Amino acid sequence: MPLRILPAKGTKEEVGHFARLMEISAPEYFPALLGPKFRHVFEALFLEKENLFSHEHVVFAVYEGEIAGMLLGYDWKTREREEKRTGWLMLKVLGFDFLRKLPGLIRASFSSGRLEKGDYYISNVAVYPEFRGRKIGKSLMLHAEEMAKDIAERMALDVEKDNEIAIAVYKKLGYFIEREHSVELEGRTYRFYRMVKELKKKSQLTSVFSSR
Repeated sequence: MPLRILPAKGTKEEVGHFARLMEISAPEYFPALLGPKFRHVFEALFLEKENLFSHEHVVFAVYEGEIAGMLLGYDWKTREREEKRTGWLMLKVLGFDFLRKLPGLIRASFSSGRLEKGDYYISNVAVYPEFRGRKIGKSLMLHAEEMAKDIAERMALDVEKDNEIAIAVYKKLGYFIEREHSVELEGRTYRFYRMVKELKKKSQLTSVFSSR
């Protein structure tokens, strides 16, 4: 098969891809949130374990032997467990810049980062421009649903309000807009939709089939 979805291993080869694809997923938001060292932050945290940007939560789309895209996702329990360590690692990487960025990070955590119990959160998904049009993004999203179906009740993601193409794609995959929220960073307001999709539990599916 030309396309495979594989878990990240945390190798040095993968680091650069992860940082570039994270930038592609939010090219203006991340520099505003983390400052000019944002790529370095992603590279450092990707290699570490037990944080919200760890390779443990990443899958790569490999198309004909080349990394073509990635998805970063985790459930609500992971967020609760790893949020503090993520902040500590960011402090370690950014130093004094972290203190300057802290108010924005807190605002982002209370808006786009907030999860409900039972949520599996797609933090970021991106595909390199040269690989688009091959349904790689859709394959990554469906893979995330497969990973989440036994541990979560619904999928959740945030998408910038003016990203009409992505919103249309998510709607086709069964997501709907739950709420709107915003984050103020560097004098600019970033507006998002929280989109969610209900998941059917295995127990629910079993009861449906057994009743037939």
